[in-house]
Amino acid sequence: MPWWLTLLNSVAGAGSAGIAAAAAARPELIAPPGTDPSARFYPTMYAARAVPFGLLVTAVCWLASAYPLTPFILAVAALAQFGDAVIGGLRRLPGMAAGAALAGVCHAVGAIVLF
Repeated sequence: MPWWLTLLNSVAGAGSAGIAAAAAARPELIAPPGTDPSARFYPTMYAARAVPFGLLVTAVCWLASAYPLTPFILAVAALAQFGDAVIGGLRRLPGMAAGAALAGVCHAVGAIVLF
C-alpha cells in the first residue's frame, strides 16, 4: 500500500478512536440534539468498540506487508464506518455522516489496494 494511503488510513483509524474516546467523556459530541447530556450509555458502548478497533486499524496499516489479514481488517473497518455514516445521515448529523463516510472510503480503498 502506498505510504500516503497508509497515512490516510492511520489518521482515519486514530481519528475514529479519538472521537469515540472524547464522546465517552462528553456524550454531547455525538449524541443527537436534545439528548440528555448525562446519558453516557450509548457513547460509552460505541467507544468500547471504536477505540480498540480504530487503534487496530492504525497499527495494521503500517504492517500491511507483514500481516496478511490487513485487507480484511480494512474491509470490516470500511463497513463499520459506512454503517456509522448511514446512522449519522438518518439522525441528521452531517459531521458524523461525512466523517464516517470519508474514513470508510479510505479504508475501502486501502482494502482494495491490498487484495
